[in-house]
Amino acid sequence: MSENFVIRKVAVLGAGVMGAQIAAHLVNANVETLLFELPAKEGDKNGNVNKALDGLRKLEPAPAASPARLTFIQPANYEQHLEKLRECDLVIEAIAERIDWKSDLYHKVAPYLGEQTIFATNTSGLSINKLAAAFPENLRHRFCGIHFFNPPRYMHLVELIPCTGTEASLLDQLEEFLVSTLGKGVVRAKDTPNFIANRIGSFSLLATMHHARAFNLGFEVVDALTGRYLGRPKSATFRTLDVVGLDVFAHVVNTMRENLTDDSWHRHFELPDWMNRLVDQGALGQKTKKGIYQKIGKEIRVLDLHTEEYRLSDGEADYAVKEILRERDWAKKLAALRASQHPQAKFLWATFRDVFHYCALQLENIAGNARDLDLAVRWGFGWDTGPFEIWQAAGWQQVAGWISADIAADKAMSDVPLPAWATDPARTGVHTAQGSYAPADNSYQPRSALPVYRRQLFPDRLLGEPVQYGETVFETDDIRMWHSGDDIAIMSFKSKMHAISNDVLDGMLRGIAEAEAHFKALIIWQTEAPFSAGAHLLQLMQGVQESAAAPAGLLDKFKGAANRVKYTIAGGGGLGEIVNAAAGNVPRVEDVVAKFQQVSQRLRYAQVPTIAAVYGLALGGGCEFSIHCTRIVASLETYIGLVEVGVGVLPAGGGCKEMASRAAHEARGGDIFPHLKRYFQQIAMGEVAKSAEMAREMGYLKQSDRIVLNQYELLHVAKEEARALTATAYRPPLQPRQIPVAGRPGIATLKAAMVNMLEGGFISEHDYDIGCRIAETMCGGDVEAGSMVDEQWLLDLERKNFMELLATDKTRARVEYMLKNGKPLRN
Repeated sequence: MSENFVIRKVAVLGAGVMGAQIAAHLVNANVETLLFELPAKEGDKNGNVNKALDGLRKLEPAPAASPARLTFIQPANYEQHLEKLRECDLVIEAIAERIDWKSDLYHKVAPYLGEQTIFATNTSGLSINKLAAAFPENLRHRFCGIHFFNPPRYMHLVELIPCTGTEASLLDQLEEFLVSTLGKGVVRAKDTPNFIANRIGSFSLLATMHHARAFNLGFEVVDALTGRYLGRPKSATFRTLDVVGLDVFAHVVNTMRENLTDDSWHRHFELPDWMNRLVDQGALGQKTKKGIYQKIGKEIRVLDLHTEEYRLSDGEADYAVKEILRERDWAKKLAALRASQHPQAKFLWATFRDVFHYCALQLENIAGNARDLDLAVRWGFGWDTGPFEIWQAAGWQQVAGWISADIAADKAMSDVPLPAWATDPARTGVHTAQGSYAPADNSYQPRSALPVYRRQLFPDRLLGEPVQYGETVFETDDIRMWHSGDDIAIMSFKSKMHAISNDVLDGMLRGIAEAEAHFKALIIWQTEAPFSAGAHLLQLMQGVQESAAAPAGLLDKFKGAANRVKYTIAGGGGLGEIVNAAAGNVPRVEDVVAKFQQVSQRLRYAQVPTIAAVYGLALGGGCEFSIHCTRIVASLETYIGLVEVGVGVLPAGGGCKEMASRAAHEARGGDIFPHLKRYFQQIAMGEVAKSAEMAREMGYLKQSDRIVLNQYELLHVAKEEARALTATAYRPPLQPRQIPVAGRPGIATLKAAMVNMLEGGFISEHDYDIGCRIAETMCGGDVEAGSMVDEQWLLDLERKNFMELLATDKTRARVEYMLKNGKPLRN
């Protein structure tokens, strides 16, 4: 293929669940996209594809970054629009998993493909070579498999599978497109049934079901054991099956049974009778509102295999087993599970053992190296840590010995011994600084050298791969400033959930001064998500106690509550690390709020450009820092908002001031109120943008801010943006002296709207009080409409209303509830 070949236009064939969502993600990435479906028998020939597009608007989680994105998908049908395929650089086939149907479609569309068009099938497990045999022979060099995971917008993994004759350059170009344009993590798989992720993930589910039955554990008990305690999704095992669809899982298992007859575990590739019955009854899980679980009102019921009836889901993990699972050291955790006599612990060890065993035996057959297997499972099934990573972390030789002993004792699901490479006495793992182990040639393979990966300064790291985040400028317990050998400084928070404490604020002020003195730009970038969950609530309440002489024991209650909360994403703040400040050392709340405002203003008016590189949550103070930077470079999956109302206060780190100022700017001398009203509603309702695209629509991102599809390219793009700004002899903006405000009439209008909501029971009296104070702040206080104020006037109003709200019992109750429960209280 031509070295200058660029994928500009894509056609998706098939507007089913996957095809339509792939099309949606393509337009998320600004790729011109056609979506094909069979012509409707009556009316508009595009009726079928239009129906699919209507369905996309109702899907949750939303496949499109913004509902407006869906209007860019061009509907097409096979009767009228085949000629349009000639314009497409990539065609993705995503119809039903039937080789005969796919073959018919290939022969229909092949005459209309362009000379360099890549044709890729989105099969989840059918043989790519068998499908290629159904494709015209003269075009097979441009044929391959491209396996997106559901839902395509959110699942990072795409498996890329060549057929025998696929051009190597085609795969390279397609990988670069998938990684940088669509933001995906690409793993190249061998042409084996179900490829890598589904092969290992499905075996893990089958092994889990096998041992759950052997140890007589209920579905909800298994889910309590196999979710977040193991670093896996909260949906764990059986809830995941309900979400995926029992019929879909049945298809995957059937593919394994029919095509893996020589697999040593073949006898286990069977669905249990109870699952077959559910599928036959049409109880397929979440999509039919009934599967392994059934939700009736707010009540969750689970299938009882003994009675074959649904009962309340009330099983849970044993306390002693939970204590084992809380151990972070995998060596200690697996040793304790193996040594325990409790059925739940024995179940967990047996499942780990058989998954490790299966991965070791199948690695050479399905993947190029151990890295590809681990990343496929992590990205495709949502595991925090891949199977080989866990094995290596737990001590390779120790675990290999345990597995071999269990095989010899006939405890394992297969009696086939571990491969020789896995039992090599010199082996300490499969991931090293030089690369990951590849059994085919007994080598360690480094990461891909494709140019696109140079944009990932810090790719998703595996255990055993060393990482060094640059050279330290200064470091405290809560924040680190560093650089990577250039003239761009980077600030990274170290607090839990990157919560913003008084010490973080001090570090930020120091860092901005360092950047102005010794660097050309400053980037705020976290080594892992989130960007920041906001203000440090516990420290806030400590400050309240110190300021207001709260009753003895209250601080201890807050500390105890904090210890029970893992994290929080609402109410304007993460919990952060618990502050062990002695009495008298807790900063006064108003001083901290003033410092918060000072940091925001310093970010805005620093003598060097400031870039917020945002991924994940950017709530409350995290949002305020972002919107005050010179630029935001945001991953598509950025969830940003001013959510302080959740804990009974208002944004006081410059958030209200900034949005009022933006409303005035957008009015361009006209009526401010329509612009202000939108921002007021967002703040008063605590609305969070569900993507960076929606954040732009909501006004948190400006048109000059950047959206990046791949979060691992975020720092690279932020640096490029910083260089572009410094290349033009950067000067900070001049501070506005005159900001027109809506004044008393604006406040009155907003209050009137809130009275209607209060009388209708939509908000509480305290919500009304908070809303009134937000209105007062954003409208500039007790002044005439059109009055001119400066930024400090608005900041003073923010601080005043924040402190007055914090003095109320109901706001303190909201903060305490958030600390205890990790979710907001409406009182």
